[in-house]
Amino acid sequence: MQTFLRSQLHALRLLLATALPKHKNTNRLSGAAIAMARILFFHGLESGCGGRKHRFLEEHYEDVVCVDMHMSLLNLRKRNGILRNVLVNALFTAPWNLYAWSVQKSLAGCLQCQEEELAKTDASKGVLIGSSWGGAVATLAIAKGLWTGPTILIAPAYKLAVGKSQDPDFSISAIYSAITHRVSTSQRIIIVHGSEDETVPIADSREMAAAIGAEFLEIHGGDHRMRCLMEGENPQLISLIEEVQHPKSCDETAPKI
Repeated sequence: MQTFLRSQLHALRLLLATALPKHKNTNRLSGAAIAMARILFFHGLESGCGGRKHRFLEEHYEDVVCVDMHMSLLNLRKRNGILRNVLVNALFTAPWNLYAWSVQKSLAGCLQCQEEELAKTDASKGVLIGSSWGGAVATLAIAKGLWTGPTILIAPAYKLAVGKSQDPDFSISAIYSAITHRVSTSQRIIIVHGSEDETVPIADSREMAAAIGAEFLEIHGGDHRMRCLMEGENPQLISLIEEVQHPKSCDETAPKI
């Protein structure tokens, strides 16, 4: 009797599966918007792939790439983790340089994780979005000429990460100068930062925007997680992606500091 009931239940499930309409994600954009936007998302320090921003982008765009950068502050299993690099380099680096060197190794390792997808992506049809630590990695990618397309940096943590490093490959002045020389008038960069961010100072983003000629957008009330960009019927992050893909005239793209 139990075998018979199980077989009937199985048959009913199959019938329902074929009879009911397939669920469609009505949030996703359609037509030209999908065709034009390949989203490269560089995740934050601890969020990794599958975080809230990554999931949001996948809900709205067909072509979203988020490469795991194997990054963490304290997790020793993450090969680009800062603490792991501190321990690995402890015997070979002067104590006063150890932390800065470890951060630089982490940045370089994370950028290396992204190089393949950056090379595969047509800059005219893609948008790079970097959040916090991911924003720092994206900053480095632009400075080194690995990305020349539209970019949204959300609370980029580059200055917080490298501090006062004088290494010519990583110092703030060298990186900002490299971006200024590499970025063409057609490449649009928008830096977004919440006014209530207690993790990355908003002043760092203002300074970066002024230094590289990027647009700066302050989100009043936004914290470091910036979930407000993904809320409401018309999420602001969608609008920013659309905006950054279509450069305006020189007068309209003056930095909003």
